[in-house]
Amino acid sequence: MQCKLTWRLYPAATLCLGLCSSLLAQDSRITGHITDASGAVVAAAVVTATQVDSGSTRQVLCNAQGYFQLAPLPPGEYRIEAAKPGFKPLLQIGVELSPGLTATVRLQMDNARVAETWVLAARKAGTGSLITYMCDFSLGSGCEMLETGNSGSAPGVTTANGLLF
Repeated sequence: MQCKLTWRLYPAATLCLGLCSSLLAQDSRITGHITDASGAVVAAAVVTATQVDSGSTRQVLCNAQGYFQLAPLPPGEYRIEAAKPGFKPLLQIGVELSPGLTATVRLQMDNARVAETWVLAARKAGTGSLITYMCDFSLGSGCEMLETGNSGSAPGVTTANGLLF
């Protein structure tokens, strides 16, 4: 009797194991949308998913509407990074992928103000007066005069062989 019962359960157990193993082997995906603080679409950002346990990465470029899809990905925990020139890099941690399912993330990138400030100094011809300018090229605001005088050098400006830098 026990032998007959075992043989009857064998097909059911095999089917169950087959379904469970195929479920565990199913790949998952991460989809998302990227905007800026005003809600405007951020197109052509590079999105990278890193599986926390293995360290393996997958990278895509989001489309003109700011959408992206990373697939196929094995189940597990992921770290999502987004980068684009002119924006601060973005990191989202703890994105959990279940077997065969899709995780959807909404990413908001902040504009980055990259400072490109230069201090320029020159001697006025014939007078020897030092003129110092601070220029901020990142905002297109041009240059503004900091100080004028007969001093040997300006703050933060060094000289070498009579040349000002």
